Amino acid sequence: MLHEQAKAKNQRSVQTIRDNTAVIDSFALSSLSPDTVEVRRMLSRTQKDSQHFIVTLKSDLNCAVHTTVVKPFAEIAVRGEKLRFTVKPRNQYPELHVSDDILLMIEQSVTRFMESNFATHISYS
Repeated sequence: MLHEQAKAKNQRSVQTIRDNTAVIDSFALSSLSPDTVEVRRMLSRTQKDSQHFIVTLKSDLNCAVHTTVVKPFAEIAVRGEKLRFTVKPRNQYPELHVSDDILLMIEQSVTRFMESNFATHISYS
């Protein structure tokens, strides 16, 4: 559904998402949508300062089986003690009108992961 509507250039292979990431958190996109946001961590990134997270929509992954690529909802890099969106949801899916609450939930998921796995505090907006 949303995968076909996305117009952004950023893509990831389904194989990368399936084999090289692990879901660290998930939550509903909104009360009006049946879709689920999945916050995923790149497994190949083992150092604290090189953590990278790919955020996907569950429906996109289901549709991507037929296309071999998925457009991530967002991507986040952690550098030092700061979190930065390298792929922004509002650019990937402008038609969704992504709320600040969803962005905050994504940031909090990454922050909790970093605090529990690397004992480090991450700043976010």
